Amino acid sequence: MRPRLAWCAVGLLVLVLMVGTQIPGLTRDMLERSLHAPFPLSSLAHFLLFVGMAWLLASRPIAWPVARIGAGLLGLALLTEGLQVFAINRHPRWLDVGIDMAGFLVGTLIAAWVAGRAPRGARRVRSQPADAPGRSGAGP
Repeated sequence: MRPRLAWCAVGLLVLVLMVGTQIPGLTRDMLERSLHAPFPLSSLAHFLLFVGMAWLLASRPIAWPVARIGAGLLGLALLTEGLQVFAINRHPRWLDVGIDMAGFLVGTLIAAWVAGRAPRGARRVRSQPADAPGRSGAGP
């Protein structure tokens, strides 16, 4: 992925997060009821958005250190919760900050797991010299 595309994707996720944060509480509740969701969709959306942002920021080409990603996403989580004071029928909750930070942890773990995997067909076979003991066809 090119750096510009990665930053655009992060920016898009932040934009979706900010817009979703300012949806009035009654409208959000009506949308969730119309979808017959057995759990709050806004919490799932926050979690998935933070997974995506953490994954993009931890992966190449951005590849920020985990501490920087954690600090940035913690600041974003606190900002979005603080902005809910200005949204109609919305209230900031510490639980939502925890959900956001759980998304950060999962996103960085996914990025680390993906980075640690070798591409298919790229496994190295250890080769030993032909004169190594026990490797030649003839015994001692």
